[in-house]
Amino acid sequence: MDGRLLGGSLWRLAIVVCSFIGFGAAVAEFNDPWQGLSQQASLLNGVVYLGLLVYPLFGGRRGEPVSSWLRGAMAVLMLLVAGTYLTIMEGPVDETWSLFEHVLTPLVVLIDWIAVGRTVRWWYPLTWLVFPLAYLIYFVAADVRLYRGFLNPDDSSFTGTVVGFLAGLLAVGYLLLGIAKARVRASYAGGGP
Repeated sequence: MDGRLLGGSLWRLAIVVCSFIGFGAAVAEFNDPWQGLSQQASLLNGVVYLGLLVYPLFGGRRGEPVSSWLRGAMAVLMLLVAGTYLTIMEGPVDETWSLFEHVLTPLVVLIDWIAVGRTVRWWYPLTWLVFPLAYLIYFVAADVRLYRGFLNPDDSSFTGTVVGFLAGLLAVGYLLLGIAKARVRASYAGGGP
């Protein structure tokens, strides 16, 4: 194993640990943590990065899949979690679960996106909305009461709020796309892969 692959693997392990610490602490803290997007996102992110961690063991010689789609989707999802909790909800981060789910995990996922950008397509940000939309469907279908202060399906502003969130996430996605493209251009200009 070369140094870059080892370093990348240790970095991915750190992301997995952050994700699972946040998720595990939330499960220990709450009676029903499954309704929260933060917990579902942390668990999904941990599983995704665990898959990326073991990817080289299954023929991924470069240590990273050619497509960055899944990492971009995780970055958008984790930024949604952090942004919503820290701004709209004005949530505290004085508990372990909250610190990891709303600050540390989104931060390391964002750093990972910035540092390891690869192939990205113009349409990726459109499809990166799939996980937030899946949660929204669950939120409405399961009649989740969490987040009703700003996201209430019975309120006339619900559609506008959802459209606003999706537009914001799309803008974040295109910002992430721009960052990845700039990183790839800089890498080629500097003689990198």
